Amino acid sequence: METVKTVAILSPGDMGSNVGRALRENGLDVITCLTERTARTRELSEVAGITDVPDFAEMIDRADIVLSVLVPERAVDVSRQVAAVIAETGKPLPFADCNPVAPAVALQMAAIIGNAGGRYIDGGIIGGPPGRGEPPRFYASGPHEAIMGQLDGHGISVPLMGGEVGRASAIKMCYASLSKGAAALNASALISAMNLGIYDEFIAEMESSQEGVLRNMQGVNSLGAKAFRWIAEMEQISATFGSAGATPYLHKGAADVFRHVTASPIGHERPETVDTSRTLRETVELLVEKSD
Repeated sequence: METVKTVAILSPGDMGSNVGRALRENGLDVITCLTERTARTRELSEVAGITDVPDFAEMIDRADIVLSVLVPERAVDVSRQVAAVIAETGKPLPFADCNPVAPAVALQMAAIIGNAGGRYIDGGIIGGPPGRGEPPRFYASGPHEAIMGQLDGHGISVPLMGGEVGRASAIKMCYASLSKGAAALNASALISAMNLGIYDEFIAEMESSQEGVLRNMQGVNSLGAKAFRWIAEMEQISATFGSAGATPYLHKGAADVFRHVTASPIGHERPETVDTSRTLRETVELLVEKSD
C-alpha cells in the first residue's frame, strides 16, 4: 500500500478548509483546485495554507488520495468528474467520499470510481471542524479503507468500520438524524411558541424542567449559517430511513424547517458572520418574521 503524502481536498469550504489546515499542520501536503470556486472558498483555502493547483487533472495527478468534503447534492457529480480523469490517466487513485449521503448513493459512487479504475472509500464525518475541541471522526469503510486510515492522528481520527461500502455513510446518517434533526425540532418548537403567544412561558418551563435541552436550543442562534447545507442532508437521511424500514417523513419535515431558516433574515449568515450578540428571542423573532 502506497504511503499517503499529498491529500487533495474538494472543496476547502467550512469543513474542508479546516481539515486541510489540520492535515497540513500534521505533516501532509494539501492541495486543491479552486477553479470556478467562490471568493469565500478561495479565502478560506488561503488562510488554511492549502496549495491551489489550477488544473484539475494536474491536481489528480499530484494527489495520493482525494477527500470529497462538499454538500451531498454535489457529491455524485464530483465523483464523476474525478472518475473521468482517473479513466483518462489510468491512475488507480483512492477517492474518499466524506459527504453526508445515503448508503445507496455511496454504492453508486463506488461503482463510478471503480469502473474508472479508481479505489473508492466510503466516508462519514462526525464532529465539528478540527481545532474546535475533539478532532472530528472520519469513519471509513470499504475494501480500500486502510488507505484512509493513514490519515488517523493527522488532526483527524479515522475509525475503520470494515470492508463493506455504505457502513460509514450509514453511521453518519443515523448520527446526523439526531444531532441535526434535533436542531430542526428546536427551531420548530421555538417558532411555534412565539407564534402561539406563549414563548416566555415555554422558556420558563424549559428552564425549570429541561435545562439541558434549553441549553441546546441556543444553537438556533447560529442555525442560519448551517441550514442551507443541511437541507439535502435531511433528504438523504429520509431516503436512508425509508430504505431501512423506518419512516422517511421525520426528516422530510426537518428539510422543510431548514428551507424556512435559509429563506429567513438570518439565512445569509455564515460561521464567520453570525451575530453573536443576538439573543435567542431575537433570533426566533426573525424566524417568525419569515413565517408571517
